Amino acid sequence: MKMKYDPSRKLTRGAKRTLYAFSETMFNLLGEKPFDKISVNELCQQADYPRATFYNYFDDKYDLLTYCWYRLRQEVKLDSLSEARSSETFLQAFAQIYNVFDAHRELLVKVVAHNPLDSPLVFNFTNYFTGVFSDLMAASDQPKHLKTPVELVAQHYSATVLLILEWIFLAGHKVTLETAETYAQELLAPTTLKALA
Repeated sequence: MKMKYDPSRKLTRGAKRTLYAFSETMFNLLGEKPFDKISVNELCQQADYPRATFYNYFDDKYDLLTYCWYRLRQEVKLDSLSEARSSETFLQAFAQIYNVFDAHRELLVKVVAHNPLDSPLVFNFTNYFTGVFSDLMAASDQPKHLKTPVELVAQHYSATVLLILEWIFLAGHKVTLETAETYAQELLAPTTLKALA
């Protein structure tokens, strides 16, 4: 998903502050209400920026949402998967995702309380996350020895990771990182992780 503003370019301090303010406001509001009930006016008011500033950076609230996923991707350091050569590297990335979800567990529960798993918000996140996996796998050496199309492998990875995270963080199962990694190994071992070993 392409954003109006390219956050990968060198940002001024002002741009960093603005992007941070709007994304934090979006995350906070998602913990209070459904995504479809959030307006650009409310985002601007809560972030304390005029609408003109919002539209300098984003086309609409969906564009801001994409930036929020980008910011989460940076926090998780998912781009390290592009250098993956083994199942251990994938599990290291899984651990990073787990730790970020664990650090934001309270907000995550609130977001899902207002935006159920079948909501447009979760669908948007799942599509973004799957696209990231697809891009990273296409850029790595991993798919070259797999007969399965890269897009399908990416969907398999992301669906499995999201399933485990949903089961742990949203269904309220108390599971350590080590146990979660075991689940990931067992769920992926018969297919892609075996091919990556």
